[in-house]
Amino acid sequence: MEKKVVFFPGRMTVVFRKGPRGFLLQDPSAEARRIKDNPALQDRSAPMREDRVHQNALAEVRRRGGDASDRMEVRGDYVLQFGKYKGKVFRWLLQNDVGYTLYLIKSLDKEEAAGICMGEGHAKDSLQSFVKYAQSFPEIQAVLAYEASRVGAAVASSESDQLVGFGSRAKSTWKEIWDSRADGYAAFIIRQNCTPGTRMFKLQQYLRKRQQEEDASGAAGKAPVMDEDEELERAMLSMSPSKQQMQSGMVPVAGPAAAPAVPVVSPGVSSGAKTVPSAALSRPDTASTLQASPVDVPAPPSVRKKTPVPLPPELAFLAKETTGPTATQRPESAQAPSAQPPAPVPLPGRDYDISNWGCSHAQKEWMKTELESLGLWPGSRPVRNPGNVISLWRHPPQPELIDTVAELPSPNFFQLHPFFIWKPENNIMARLRNNYVLPCLHGCLRPQVVSSGVGRPRVIVGTGGQYYILSSRLTCKVCRKTWFADNPQWLEKLPKRFTHLLPAFLTYKKAICKTVMDELRRSGKSPTDMANQVNELMHLKYERAHLAYLLAIKNVRDAEAGVYGQRTLGQFLEKERMAPREFGSYGDADGWCGVSVSAHYLTDCLLDEYRRQESSISTLLQGTFGRVFRSDHTRKVARKVTLASGVMSSYAIMNENWMVVSWVMVQSETEKSLGPMYSGMAKRYEDAGVEKACFHWMDRDCCAPFRIPDTIRGEHMHWDAWKTTPAIVAWATSGRLENSCASRLQYNPAIGVKLDLFHCMRRFSRECTSEHHPLYATFCQMLSAAFTVVDQEDFKNLQDAYVFCGIHPPNPTKKHTREHCRTKVPQPEELLDRVEKVFKHFHLATDPDNVPLFKPSMLKMWRIQRVHILRGCLSDPELGQGIMYRHGGTLQLNHVPGEGAKVPVWIPVRGTSQQEGYHFHQAQWVTGTQVSPELFQAQGMTGVARWNFQRLVSLKLPDIVLPAVFDPALMVDLNATMKEVTKKEKYPALHLSGRDTGERFGLEYREPGCRPVPLDWDKHRTQRRDEPAPPAPPSPVRASSPVLFPERTPSPVPTPVHTPAPPADVTPSYSSASAAGPAPSAGHPAVALLKREIFTEEEQVPGTAMGVSRALPLPQRSSPRSARTGPVKTGGRVFVLDHSRWTPPMKDAIDSLLQKHRGEKDLLKLVDQEYADMVRLSATDPNSLLHPTTRLHISRYVKHVAKQLNTSSSLNTSQERVLETQQLWHSLTEGSDTTTVPVVTLEPSLVSPPPPPPPPPALSTPLTQESIESMVRGIVEQQQRQQQQQQQPEQKKKQTKTCLACGQPKSRYQTDGSTVHFFYQQGSVRYFYCSKRVHDTYAAEGLSDPLMSFEDFARTEFFSREVDATKQRVAEKAEKRKRPAPQQGPVGRLCRFCRMELKQGPNSPHVHTAFPGVAGKYIYCPSKVFSVYRDKGMTKEMNWKEFQQSPFYEAERKRWVEERK
Repeated sequence: MEKKVVFFPGRMTVVFRKGPRGFLLQDPSAEARRIKDNPALQDRSAPMREDRVHQNALAEVRRRGGDASDRMEVRGDYVLQFGKYKGKVFRWLLQNDVGYTLYLIKSLDKEEAAGICMGEGHAKDSLQSFVKYAQSFPEIQAVLAYEASRVGAAVASSESDQLVGFGSRAKSTWKEIWDSRADGYAAFIIRQNCTPGTRMFKLQQYLRKRQQEEDASGAAGKAPVMDEDEELERAMLSMSPSKQQMQSGMVPVAGPAAAPAVPVVSPGVSSGAKTVPSAALSRPDTASTLQASPVDVPAPPSVRKKTPVPLPPELAFLAKETTGPTATQRPESAQAPSAQPPAPVPLPGRDYDISNWGCSHAQKEWMKTELESLGLWPGSRPVRNPGNVISLWRHPPQPELIDTVAELPSPNFFQLHPFFIWKPENNIMARLRNNYVLPCLHGCLRPQVVSSGVGRPRVIVGTGGQYYILSSRLTCKVCRKTWFADNPQWLEKLPKRFTHLLPAFLTYKKAICKTVMDELRRSGKSPTDMANQVNELMHLKYERAHLAYLLAIKNVRDAEAGVYGQRTLGQFLEKERMAPREFGSYGDADGWCGVSVSAHYLTDCLLDEYRRQESSISTLLQGTFGRVFRSDHTRKVARKVTLASGVMSSYAIMNENWMVVSWVMVQSETEKSLGPMYSGMAKRYEDAGVEKACFHWMDRDCCAPFRIPDTIRGEHMHWDAWKTTPAIVAWATSGRLENSCASRLQYNPAIGVKLDLFHCMRRFSRECTSEHHPLYATFCQMLSAAFTVVDQEDFKNLQDAYVFCGIHPPNPTKKHTREHCRTKVPQPEELLDRVEKVFKHFHLATDPDNVPLFKPSMLKMWRIQRVHILRGCLSDPELGQGIMYRHGGTLQLNHVPGEGAKVPVWIPVRGTSQQEGYHFHQAQWVTGTQVSPELFQAQGMTGVARWNFQRLVSLKLPDIVLPAVFDPALMVDLNATMKEVTKKEKYPALHLSGRDTGERFGLEYREPGCRPVPLDWDKHRTQRRDEPAPPAPPSPVRASSPVLFPERTPSPVPTPVHTPAPPADVTPSYSSASAAGPAPSAGHPAVALLKREIFTEEEQVPGTAMGVSRALPLPQRSSPRSARTGPVKTGGRVFVLDHSRWTPPMKDAIDSLLQKHRGEKDLLKLVDQEYADMVRLSATDPNSLLHPTTRLHISRYVKHVAKQLNTSSSLNTSQERVLETQQLWHSLTEGSDTTTVPVVTLEPSLVSPPPPPPPPPALSTPLTQESIESMVRGIVEQQQRQQQQQQQPEQKKKQTKTCLACGQPKSRYQTDGSTVHFFYQQGSVRYFYCSKRVHDTYAAEGLSDPLMSFEDFARTEFFSREVDATKQRVAEKAEKRKRPAPQQGPVGRLCRFCRMELKQGPNSPHVHTAFPGVAGKYIYCPSKVFSVYRDKGMTKEMNWKEFQQSPFYEAERKRWVEERK
């Protein structure tokens, strides 16, 4: 095969400007300099979102003929959304100003190195995209590498290199601010009153320190020089920082509210004595850093223990009883400043710098203390742990157990969060690292990765609250480049034992705990619901911590107050000292420092998780096989994905165990579109050596194509049109019968294709007039019994189990029969006979209101499905292996023990009925109403994999061990690792082979002749989530693309050569008179919806390839989500009216729309949209009576009208009809007693009643005592029966009227045969036909048959005369009923000029409004205004809209203002 080379004439590349030696020119070009120097040429518009920029770039590449699949070429047409060159494309900036490009790259690297983010929004997204695009060119990488090798890596080695991070000098360093202090910016910062812990406060401390150093340097020459003491120097160098802190006299107080502790020397104590905090803690190394008391006492040099609390002034009389001197606390206002200036405190460098950590001050200090205790803090003394028995998790101390001695509990202890130590280069992880050499992020051949700083914490959100991952800062000694240990690109290079240890999934910008993703995957919740749940759990933990803090304070106060029966000195302390500190809010940066997670954040994490699981899910789906296929299309889930290509369909194939074998999304429901999918499945079976499936149940296209002509009007009224003749059987079963479906052409040529019974019966039920018809349920029950036959052996075993359980009579229920008895679809001859009996019984059936059960189109549907029956598409295949049913085990009926109550469970294999439930679950997997293609693919594929896993678990196979959790990637790694370690897999049933068949599933499926769906997994990393993305623009439509909502016309399909033409007697022809047969229908358009002829299978031909349909705009949401009240004119919102409250104009508008869209598929949707447009257009008219409503209310209105016509909800037939129905049911269930109602033969009642019995003869025997007692008993019993009958509600018997012409009841079935009755209805005209009356009327004109049927009479000319006479009588009765309504005078206040109602409404021309800027209400009267301005040129009376646009509006406004004065 020759390799095809695709040529793109519009491809564009970047041409760099280079000098004579080949180096890049970094100065701007002439065009760039012109834009740079002239601010008027620079774009000042608002930046656009990243997705819009991407769409515009794609359109530009396609317009010029470029390669749209090349991501770098498309990104070259991105438009800059920042800086002086805003509005230019990325390619232009690289070609015109390389120096500016290098500056942007370095600035972004400096921000990342400092751990801060300067700015957010669309401009920042555009900057990151451009930097990524620029770094993809080797020329730019060469320049960056050269500058790095010449200057060295630009890392902040001291605090002077820290960025400002705010204001106009945000990108300057602290050293640059100090060096340029002549401009006054440094002095401005020093003068400010800054909040401790902020960036400005840290910069202020740095500037003050530099200022003190500068002041002290002037007097440095006069200061005495200390002699060198080598022994003291060695002792100081050998002392660790933690030991220095323990031996120091003062400990800094945590938090801005705490005042610095100033030692006060009491009488008798030397000033050189050491001081320790009086509020000693149980853990001095931890708690002393977080809290210290300002009360200090001298500590003996030999004893280091907790000292007593100093006495307050109120207890001075007890001072003589104390032992040893005590220190008194001087008030803060009385503290005198020190005589000597404070010594400058050296700030830590990068190894010690914790100022940039994104957490509270107390959290920083505690984390630092924990690292020091483990020997992980730079400069701390190493700590020996025997056996390295240590945990990387560090949990804060229990705050309720900390002893603060005299002070109240500090909130800092309750606001600490756990953290996880991640230092792969440290000796603490030496066992995990073993002899493995850590790689370099930039790919050095011989890397030497070492620690270059303490690192930074990264907040993680979990189901148990938030925590931090403290990652170290790493440096490669070879390339001298630095990065953090949580860099996702570096983590991908590590072995799985490293990443498995991490408790979270880390990406470039996102990080989420594994527990959240596990819960999201297990519960199947939407990202929005999961975000709400996580936020609620985190706020719940915050509230509980606050409550614990308050309870701890209450405990201390109760103890000091002597509540527990103890006498303490604390009750005499000042109340001011016992005031607790504020706990702070949830988001307090120096307190709890809580974070929240959004739905978009979880969506991005869900997509990253799917990308991690994608290969495992695809391999699991490729390893699913089956012996029987069931396939079906659906659009339930496809409506949720937003695509530019329009409507798509979901196509799934299931096996005999209801497991999904393959799932794809197609744009056209044709066999050609499914070819690649079946080819991939054939390759899957061939590679695995598995026998291919032999049977395939489909929803359509099961046999060779054929044509069925349209029916003639009135043809369905004759049974001859329904009967099956030998000619029809010969035509249907001759010629080529097999179809050319994709499963037969691409998968298995010998596969047997069958039609699903559920879809066949549903097509019949759709041709019924309405589901509310009284005969609808009976027809469906009969039809279901005609298609299936119950196995008598299984049924007899079930009856025996009923007898064993003591159930009498043993009539199994429908549920038990379906579960424990096998059924069979008979062969074509028997099946055709059974179904034809049902149609013969119901083809002329009507309800008491003479509404027929079948539509006229039912005849054509019967002819179509009859061909499938004759060809054996519905019959079960004759097989001896028994694969049509699956044995599901046995169970004890009604939980009765014993062998007699044990019944088998049979699971059917045929048909696609189970897929209807699968479609419902599939729509639940994809959360929301409209989602992106990427989220649709992730949730859809994850749902399919979980569905298969649950089906495998529900099989309960004894020899298969399955895990209790669903995590494909985890199971794959577990099996692979266990096989390497123990030479066997833990779950062999989930074994994944290394074969990749190349199949694509879901939206990744490539459909022939259609453009693939673009899946951009990287767009979620940069797109801003503060506003929803707009729908994609519609793609151009080809000339051959079908229209979605036109009149439906059959597509021209050539007639197959091997299909013979139908015989002449297949479609009986009738005379023109027969076309005028009765077609009863209601005149209301809403009833026409229920009785319309829906689009049927015009031709049973597999569809040809279709073009990509045009994407319609998103439908307008005309239905509010909740009912809101309030008048629109007063500023209120819209309100919704139910159909019972609709105004007459609303009913007329909706009726006209129902009539307009009659016969279309989405009728209610189209009516709802067009009515919403009418309401919006009429909103400006204050007198409009069109109010909003919903599609639900329109649907209820349609059903309401249908129920008004179907007045009877039960069968009103004679006993003869009941007898026929029972005989039909007995014939369908003959040999299978599945029904619980026995067949009872009811004899018809006599029309002529028998003569009354003769009166009883006189008593010939005398009365005895026994006869009298029996008579009394009879009388008492008769009275009791009468009382019971009186208590029961009387049921009024429906009386049948009598025909005046023949004397027979007005019924079709209660006559004696001497006449024929029939009820005919057309619109509002109801006509009763009596053959005797008609014969007596028209016998002289040639009507000779006194028993003529109504069908024959309808063909004569006398029928039209009868109908016209009936219409005339109806019109005359309507005229008589009309009464002239009394004219009521106007009610309420009247206009003094036109004498009409002042109230605004449909019968009043007045409009209540107001002039802008003028107080008060103005009532506009057209007659009054016309009389005022007729002399000034007004020619007619105007409505309010016309008057506002006329020149008299301003004159009337001035007149109204003057009148108001």
